[in-house]
Amino acid sequence: MRTRPDALDLYLMQPGPCPYLPGLTEQKVMTVLDDFTAPLSPLLTQRGFRRTQHMFYRQQCPACRACIASRLKAKEFRPGESFKKLLKKNKHLTYSIVQPDAMPALYDLFTRYLSARHKDGEMAKMPYSDFLAMMEDSPTDTRFLVCRDGEKTLGVMLFDEMPDGTSAVYSFFEPDQEKRSLGTWMILKLIEYTTGTDRPYVYLGFWVKNSPKMSYKARFQPLELFVDENWIEFQAAP
Repeated sequence: MRTRPDALDLYLMQPGPCPYLPGLTEQKVMTVLDDFTAPLSPLLTQRGFRRTQHMFYRQQCPACRACIASRLKAKEFRPGESFKKLLKKNKHLTYSIVQPDAMPALYDLFTRYLSARHKDGEMAKMPYSDFLAMMEDSPTDTRFLVCRDGEKTLGVMLFDEMPDGTSAVYSFFEPDQEKRSLGTWMILKLIEYTTGTDRPYVYLGFWVKNSPKMSYKARFQPLELFVDENWIEFQAAP
């Protein structure tokens, strides 16, 4: 009986251009969970995998190991001055944790976000049907963290619930509100929610040192990185 991540069928995907470091080649190893293997979702996340719908993947690139899974020790996190200023600036914002509901209004927000920030990315022309699947098709316990200013929705973070914490999957927000740093604000609120439910970790996805899109995760400390099949302190990473 398959009961462990290393008992799953793993597939090596075709290589392609790296989305984080120009000029390099990306390659992923992936597996797909079904109803039987769905309970392994937290274990895969703990082994450095990321989720999109029922597929879990991590980088296995031919000549690079720059993409490293990261997680925050949420109970030990203390916001620095920049985070405190951000929270004060946005003190009128509220958030709620809700079941995923990829309503058309959120798709409109998603497409505006992509057009402004990732217009050349793979998802820039994603149809509503694919957006619906990305937001709602999950083998595990998934939620929305919804950021609001009064009645207006400004941002959404899709995340997975886990026994030892939460795992941020994807977020998007109003592009004309960039100065509010809503992406960072939602991470701070996910940390607040996670510690409020007495769990130790927030899984933040891949940290990539030389990628502006991915290196920001080092601002959240104390951070751990998944290196050589073990979680180590950020400061101890090679």
